[in-house]
Amino acid sequence: NTLLPNNRKLIAMDGRPLHLYETDAKRTLSPRVLLLWRYEEHLKTRYSAYVDLYLSRTLSETTLDLNKITTLRTASNLLTSLPEGESQFLSLIANKLGDPSRKVASAAGHQLRLVLEQHPAMTAVVAREVQQLAHRPHLSSRALYNCIVFLNQLKLRREDNEDDNKGPGNGNDSDDDSEDDNDANEKVVKKERSKKKKQQSLPASLINTYFRLFEVAIKKSEAARSKAKGKSKGGNTAHDDGTMRGRLLSALLSGVNRAHPYLPRRDAAMEEHVDALYRIAHTSPPAACTQALMLLYNLAVGTPDGSGATEGSGKSKGAQGRTDAASARRDRFYRALYSKLSDPAMLSGRQITLFFNLVYTRPPRTTPTVPVQLPALNGYSIQLSIPAHR
Repeated sequence: NTLLPNNRKLIAMDGRPLHLYETDAKRTLSPRVLLLWRYEEHLKTRYSAYVDLYLSRTLSETTLDLNKITTLRTASNLLTSLPEGESQFLSLIANKLGDPSRKVASAAGHQLRLVLEQHPAMTAVVAREVQQLAHRPHLSSRALYNCIVFLNQLKLRREDNEDDNKGPGNGNDSDDDSEDDNDANEKVVKKERSKKKKQQSLPASLINTYFRLFEVAIKKSEAARSKAKGKSKGGNTAHDDGTMRGRLLSALLSGVNRAHPYLPRRDAAMEEHVDALYRIAHTSPPAACTQALMLLYNLAVGTPDGSGATEGSGKSKGAQGRTDAASARRDRFYRALYSKLSDPAMLSGRQITLFFNLVYTRPPRTTPTVPVQLPALNGYSIQLSIPAHR
């Protein structure tokens, strides 16, 4: 801490304003200042070499987990205390989420969470780095699962609530000068809002990442099934791959369910992902199917407090059209939900409580299209068609 500054990064000679002293003869540069600039450049190159030669090689070449974990702690401490080399340290730690060793991958996730506890403003930067790792083409299933679990544990918040509630110029103006100042502030605020609208929020970015990874997982599973048709043996590896795919789908849908309540209004449209969710509900294992149905309930029916797909209907000329579309979404959801009742796999396992919670949950009072007796009637009819277990 005596040589590296705590409040800024090191500056090389290319970043110094030397051209100002070359063009203007009146300006003079002290040899002492020039020497300090040159010394800072040497310090920057030496520090970068230390990061590349020691930390990077230790994490990539050594086979001992203890050495890797110690190096991760060193990189995390340097990342939290000094701004110099933060991009290198962040990349080093994030890449270790894909380490074959479970201890090293767990230590990398723990160190990233410690960094976010001290610097919450880096949440978007860390999430972007982990997303880049998750999108690598030849990433293993376990490394992808580690990335998804880490993204699911990020602390999210709504970004545009204050902007929606607090508009410029709502206060009481006392004179003309204050009105001019408010006009200038309004222009600045409008520019900032336009920039924010162009940028995608973190919850929306996470949801898009989850669905892209889901599409990749579906393609891999279809390719694995086509290969397995020509091979009669290798059942253990196929079972392990199927288990990992089920865990991946459950983790992806858990992340979508967690990020969905934090979506800003400008990114709240998720209709483009509804077909993918129904595909998960019809073709995935019971745990992933239950997660997909829970999210579809929030999108198609609405939350218990009445917010959801039916919010705002009946207040304009197109109220009837919106009501018809909402009823169609609800009918599609309940068809998918009651069709899973005939699947014996849904009636056992850890997800049975969440699944029956969906079955017994009624729509909001504003949309009484599904009677109370319908779940019981469907349950009785399906129970008669299921054979008894011996």
